Amino acid sequence: MQKWLENLRRKNYYRGKSLPALLINLIFAELLLFVIGYLWFVQRTKIPLLSLLLSLSILVLMTSAFLLRYKKSYEKKKTDARRKLAREFLADELYQLGKEEFQWQIMRLLLKLDSITDINCSGDILETVIEGKKAVISCHHAGRKEEISPGLLSAFLSQAKLSGCSYAIYVTSGVYPEACRDLSKKKSSLQVQLLDMENLLDLMEAVGMLPDDKTIDGIIDKKIFNQREKLQALKKEILTPRRIRTYLVYSLFFFVLSRLFDRMSLYYLIVAIAFLALALLTWFYNRKNPEKPDEQEPLLKKPVHKA
Repeated sequence: MQKWLENLRRKNYYRGKSLPALLINLIFAELLLFVIGYLWFVQRTKIPLLSLLLSLSILVLMTSAFLLRYKKSYEKKKTDARRKLAREFLADELYQLGKEEFQWQIMRLLLKLDSITDINCSGDILETVIEGKKAVISCHHAGRKEEISPGLLSAFLSQAKLSGCSYAIYVTSGVYPEACRDLSKKKSSLQVQLLDMENLLDLMEAVGMLPDDKTIDGIIDKKIFNQREKLQALKKEILTPRRIRTYLVYSLFFFVLSRLFDRMSLYYLIVAIAFLALALLTWFYNRKNPEKPDEQEPLLKKPVHKA
């Protein structure tokens, strides 16, 4: 039962709305289409039974088409949601790494690529061979949205040229400003490639380094739990006893407006009734679920007299 509920909650998460709400909308739309179709066929054919059969047939066909399209849309939403969560999780993991750990993860990634078979580590610089030509790779672990200094990149490219490399790859978890992009596009015998976090995630996804399905399910369950906690907190905030007076004041305010403005009287009266109903709901809720004051141990205790 617990596993079934977890799967249902995950499906609601992928859809973005609950299943009951979706079914209610579908039933309402089908009833509306059935009534319109039936009335139109009756007017045209003058035969109620035939009109009923035609309306039901068209409704079945339209519902089948909708379900097929919905299934396809749901699968795409599910895939996109899981992929997005997996990438966000992996990005958070990379940001939390230290400098050496980040470099080690980059080495793991590079060794999974078909074009790289061996890597030599020389401090902050990685040396390898790509397509039979020497390449150097710099790993810069930066914070979120931290911009890379063009001077730092320029120094790396100059060092790569002096060492006679054909490829220079700069890898960072930060962000490249336009000045860095311009440096990489300058015509030279040295081919430059800049990799940021999005590029890293694309490569990691391509080589299968994203978290497994079990981990993704755990992330989704945690997000669902946090959403439920927020909804509970919002519910408590809306239904707190101190809100009753506020709702009554608003109800009275809109009731007065309904008496003053004839054209908008119905609108203001409906709003006034809504606030009054909210005040009554809050009163009944708190009467049924009274708040229990926190029992705290007194700091100053009465002395105990020994006999």
